Amino acid sequence: MAETIDKIKHLWLSNSPHSGSGYGVETRDLLFRFIKAGYDFSCTANYGIEGYPVNLYGEDLIDDRFKGVKLTIYPKMGDQYGGDALVEHSRNNGFKVAYIMLDLFAINPQFLEQLNQMGVKFCPYLPIDQEPISPGILNNLRYAYKIITFSQFGQKALEKEGFASHLIPEGIDLEIFKPMDKQKMRDKYGLPQDAFMFGMVAANKENPPRKSFQQVLEAFALFYKNHPEAAIFFHSQQNSPAGFPILEYARHLGVADRIYFINPYKAVFGADSKVICEEINCMDVYLNPSSTEGFGMGMVESQACGKVVIGNRCQSMPELVVEGKTGLICETDRGWWRNLMGFVYPPNVDSLYEKMEESFKMAADKDTADLCRKNIMDNYNIDTLVETKWKVFLDELETEIAEENKK
Repeated sequence: MAETIDKIKHLWLSNSPHSGSGYGVETRDLLFRFIKAGYDFSCTANYGIEGYPVNLYGEDLIDDRFKGVKLTIYPKMGDQYGGDALVEHSRNNGFKVAYIMLDLFAINPQFLEQLNQMGVKFCPYLPIDQEPISPGILNNLRYAYKIITFSQFGQKALEKEGFASHLIPEGIDLEIFKPMDKQKMRDKYGLPQDAFMFGMVAANKENPPRKSFQQVLEAFALFYKNHPEAAIFFHSQQNSPAGFPILEYARHLGVADRIYFINPYKAVFGADSKVICEEINCMDVYLNPSSTEGFGMGMVESQACGKVVIGNRCQSMPELVVEGKTGLICETDRGWWRNLMGFVYPPNVDSLYEKMEESFKMAADKDTADLCRKNIMDNYNIDTLVETKWKVFLDELETEIAEENKK
C-alpha cells in the first residue's frame, strides 16, 4: 500500500457483498481482501440493502480468515442503479476514488460528471459482453480516470474503440470452491447416484434467456436419446414470470422427468458460495453456453471443483478454459442485434449436443479433474490476483493521487 499522509478512501458501487449475486460475490472477495491488506474501502450497493448503512464482517460472509475485518455498506438512494448514491456518499464521506462494477450503460452520465467536478477519480471495473461495445458504455467511459476490465476479450474490444484498460480477471476463493465427494453431495441434495448429471447455476430473468436455456434443453434432448441415464440440475429462479419456462419446455421436449431444481426459495435466500460449491460437486459437467457473457464466473468455479465445462464461442468464454482439456466451446448460431446496439450469439444446438457427447468422455478421464483445478489455480486464484494485480494497481493509483495532492 502506498505511503500517503492522508489515507485515501475508496468507494465501490456494485451488488451488496451478502447478496449472493455474481457481482456481489466478487465484491465480497475483493473488498474484504483489500481492507485486510490496509486499503480503506467501503461499498455502496445498488442491490441488497435499503435505507441505512450497515457494517458486515468477514467471518460472517467468508470465514475466520477474515475475522474482525469490517466493511461498511451504504444503500442506494433515488436512482435504481446507485449513481446518485455514489456521488452523495462520496461528497459526504470524503471518498477520493469511485469504482463501478456494473453494466456501465445503466449509469446516468450526469452522476459521472458530478464525480469529475468533485475531483473524485472514477475507475470502472467493467464487463464487455457484446460487439461492438454499447454506445452507452463508450459515452460513460469518457469520464473514467482509469479503466479496468475482466477479460482479454473486453480489453481488445476497448482497444478497438481507442480506450486503454488494465486487465484484471475476476477470481475465486479456492478455499471455498474445491472438489468434494460427489456421492455425498448427491445424497445431500437428493439427486440420483446413477445419473450423468449436467448442471447450470444461472439467473432466469428474461425470455429469450441470456443463459440459453432453450438451446440447452434441445441439445440435452438429443443427448438423452443415446444416454437414458442423463439428467440436468438447475439452480435458478424457476417461478419468475419474466423468465424462461424451463420445466414447461422440458415437458414439451419429453425430458421433464430428467430435470432437477433447487428449491426456488433457497436459490434466492439460502444459497451462498458454499452451497453453490456443493451443487457443482453434484455435477459431472457444467453448462454455460450463454449468448452474452462478460466473464463466466460459473465456468471458473466449476473447474476449481474439478468439473468439465461447456461454454459458447463468443466474448470471454473461450479464454476461460484449456479447450479439450478442461472444457469445451460450442459454436454459435447467427448473432442477433439487440437494443444496446451490438451482437450477441446464441449457441448452435447441434454443436452444443456434440460438445455434450465429448464431455461425456472427458468427464470419465481421471486426469481431467486435476487439469481443471490447475487451470484455475494458475489463472483465477483471487488471492494471487489481489497480490499481483490489484495491489499494484491500487498502489500506483494512491501514489498518483498523493502526488497530485502535494501540488
